[in-house]
Amino acid sequence: MRLRTQMLKTTVTSLLAFMFIVLIVLVPRDLNLSLDSNLWVTNYSFDLGEYVTHIRDYFAAAIQNGTLGESRYNGQSSEAAAFGAVGKSLLVIVSALFIGFVFGILKGVLDYKLSKTKFSALGHWTTWLFQSIPDFFLMLIAQWVLIKHVPAIRYFAVDGWEAFVLPSLLVSIYPIFFIARITSASLLAQEGKMYILLAKAKGLSDRKVVYKHMLRNGIATILTHLPGLLVFILSNLLVVEYYRNYPGAAWRLFLALDFNTFSGTGGNYEPGVIIYIAFSFMVLFMIVQWISHSARKYFDPR
Repeated sequence: MRLRTQMLKTTVTSLLAFMFIVLIVLVPRDLNLSLDSNLWVTNYSFDLGEYVTHIRDYFAAAIQNGTLGESRYNGQSSEAAAFGAVGKSLLVIVSALFIGFVFGILKGVLDYKLSKTKFSALGHWTTWLFQSIPDFFLMLIAQWVLIKHVPAIRYFAVDGWEAFVLPSLLVSIYPIFFIARITSASLLAQEGKMYILLAKAKGLSDRKVVYKHMLRNGIATILTHLPGLLVFILSNLLVVEYYRNYPGAAWRLFLALDFNTFSGTGGNYEPGVIIYIAFSFMVLFMIVQWISHSARKYFDPR
């Protein structure tokens, strides 16, 4: 019952957040431009009645036409543009989640073991070092190294193994150290517990104690941070896709915003594409939270 309640709460919260995003996306963006002393001045006024009418008309047209509108490319609907981009990024996102979670746990176990030796600086210190660097800056450094010093790798390839392996590895760098810190802290917190002392008294090796008892008991804590892991991946995805000019979901979302330094939003603003990509990210985030809740119930020793 508790699991169902958590999953229902997650679903409702996600839907409310998505509805809030839709309301923001559909805010009227008509600006009044006027010339004042050889300078262009922008004036904007918000009218609640006009806003409600705009939302009603937008969805009425969507129901009538069976689409949320066309994209900036003639003949392509918002659905095709959004879901095509999401499909190209989905493999990268799932791969990065797997890499970040698995290798993050292994790095956390290594940090824990090294903390008991004279090489402890190679464990926790390296994790702290990478986490102290802003994630977007870490992405820029990694991309610069690949482009400048590893010419054998086709960094800007949009086909072949580089098309998804490179982005997956890049966006999983920061999540690996994020999970490593959580894993190591979970293992350290279990030291001295009765079940650990009992396992050692039975003659189990340190390896079996760590992997069979400590890691299994700590996996519930680690899994609670799975949604946070996804947030890091999605935020880093924009940096990687933008600099690789890869037409994935994050790149397409940025393109659909059509940011303009003069008017804020340009003429190619695509609300339909933004709504569909936001919906896709919402569903993905909700599924990850469901997995986190379910796995936590299964692995939690309590």
